[in-house]
Amino acid sequence: MEKKPSAIDARIKRQQDKLLEALAESGNVSFACKRAGVSRDTYYRWRKEDEGFADKVNTAIASGKEFVNDLAHSQLIRNIQNGDMGAIKFQLGNCHEDYHPKKTTSPYRIEE
Repeated sequence: MEKKPSAIDARIKRQQDKLLEALAESGNVSFACKRAGVSRDTYYRWRKEDEGFADKVNTAIASGKEFVNDLAHSQLIRNIQNGDMGAIKFQLGNCHEDYHPKKTTSPYRIEE
């Protein structure tokens, strides 16, 4: 006969589910812990004690980071389309070889 989960086990499961949901939204442990009402110490203890939970956490964090990066990228594109020079400079400076900052050597550096 299967053991019925205790009220504490059920509460922990709900907190872990809420934590995983917040991680999938943000990829940020601090944010997710606050959202779920769980301390970071508890989060790390759960990860250490439960390999299955740790695997779910890793998947949720990767998903959350990908989601946030997609949001940031779409906002960057929107700002470029609106003529935002900061966004344009950022994009070109990071993604176009012709606009990378020139590397210079200091005139005070002694070459051997």
